[in-house]
Amino acid sequence: MEPIAEEQLNGAESVELDAAALLDTVARLESELAEARQECAEITEKSQRLAAEFQNSRRRQERQLAEEMERVSAHIIKRLLPVIDDFDLALANTPPLDEAQQAWVEGLIQIQRKLRSVLEEEGLTPITTDGAFDPTLHEAIASAPSDEIESGHIIETLRSGYMLKGRVLRPALVRVAL
Repeated sequence: MEPIAEEQLNGAESVELDAAALLDTVARLESELAEARQECAEITEKSQRLAAEFQNSRRRQERQLAEEMERVSAHIIKRLLPVIDDFDLALANTPPLDEAQQAWVEGLIQIQRKLRSVLEEEGLTPITTDGAFDPTLHEAIASAPSDEIESGHIIETLRSGYMLKGRVLRPALVRVAL
């Protein structure tokens, strides 16, 4: 019987050794899995951070491009305002004309309307000069006493003012009642 006991003992040791080796392997694998999960979490966090930075950068570039386009648009429109002033002045001072000349002037009026329409589509709006003087919209270059108009109100518009998308592009030049 002793040989059986020895065989059983050897088998038990080998089972114990196999179980211990398996437990060591499982512990090692669990440790490696935990490290891999940690590394995966770090990589995921880094990639999310990079994606967010990229989105922010793209939004910032789009905003900067839009602002630059608005600045360029405002610059060009500001340069066209004297042309509108010249049209207004020329058409306001048109002498009496015969029928053929009047047709020619009507053509100029159509050109002026088309120019104003294009600028309005870009967001240009005239500043109203009816009523009280507003220093954020108007520039007073003269004042005069008036019996008809209340003090602090606009008597006359000397040059039209314009706003572009809600911001003053050029204030209106006005004469104000004392």
